[in-house]
Amino acid sequence: MKKIIIGLLFLVFVCESSQAARKKLTYEEEMYTLGTVCGQGLACKSKKYHQFELLARAVVVGKATSDEQQKEGLQRYVAGKVDAFVNMEAHNFSDCDMVLPSFENQTIFQSVLYSDGRLKFPDGTLITPRRSYDASKLYVKDREAFIKADAMYKKYLAESKKNMQNAPKIELHDPNYARYSNE
Repeated sequence: MKKIIIGLLFLVFVCESSQAARKKLTYEEEMYTLGTVCGQGLACKSKKYHQFELLARAVVVGKATSDEQQKEGLQRYVAGKVDAFVNMEAHNFSDCDMVLPSFENQTIFQSVLYSDGRLKFPDGTLITPRRSYDASKLYVKDREAFIKADAMYKKYLAESKKNMQNAPKIELHDPNYARYSNE
């Protein structure tokens, strides 16, 4: 678990400045990975979570080549975020002491987001969106994001447990199958 978390953090942001050293991810893979890192920041209650979310959404919008790809990228981003949060919650947030410092010291926090949606990374790479937009309206800070995510997760677990208890039992023994008929 710890190696996966460190690997994802390293892959997305530490290698961001050296394009030649990193395997080229597809847009969807990159958005999922970005979401995974964001979900870990949310799960560990990072003080920089909202800043990361703002920058990550600028990446989602800025790197998409079409509205359709942007929609798919946002879905992949959210899926990664949810998967990471659920994974951290399932492990009782035990890796947060290691994840939090790595999350909060990423180079993405040195990026500059311009009012028209352009995003400049510390290595000088500039992402320009297809259409200019008001970057201040890209993300609305939710001070209760962790509480809401935790509540949704616990509600999901309770519903799953209830559904498992109420599910009909399936007979696994088939008397019509000769091999098992005498067992």
